[in-house]
Amino acid sequence: MALTKAELRRLYPPVSDGGSAARTLTGRWEANGFPKSVFCYIGIKGECVTVPILCFCLRYGIPLAVPLCEKNGMMTARRVTGFSGFRRGPLGIPAPAPDAEVMEDPDVTVVPGLAFDRDGYRLGRGGGYYDRWLAGRVCRTVGLCLPGRLLDRLPRDPWDVPVQIVETGR
Repeated sequence: MALTKAELRRLYPPVSDGGSAARTLTGRWEANGFPKSVFCYIGIKGECVTVPILCFCLRYGIPLAVPLCEKNGMMTARRVTGFSGFRRGPLGIPAPAPDAEVMEDPDVTVVPGLAFDRDGYRLGRGGGYYDRWLAGRVCRTVGLCLPGRLLDRLPRDPWDVPVQIVETGR
């Protein structure tokens, strides 16, 4: 019998990859061309570290946005130009100021996940923020996956939006 998403979430303890998937992604950008703009999450427990991506974008002047999650279940991509001015967001995740400029159409969106499958579907935290945000958008999507958490197939719901690339850092 297949496990449910809730059962799978309990299986994955909060660990870190030390930024290996993020560094691999930025290395690909250096080799193949920089993105025009990036919307990237700020990694928390159980997700890949994203500091190398954030620093890369800031160093090379690539427009960067991070998520601002609202209490109403919606999320916006808010422009940042450094690491100052963050506050604790409604979900306890570091967030930019609510008056930060909105980035409407990023070139690349880096998506978190506790696990991914080979078709790009992910196991998130269950809030649906990224699925709602990605629905109907046209951008390149990359999921950062912790070692050992790329699975053959995850349970799927009709509203789940897969990423185009799963980066494992290997």
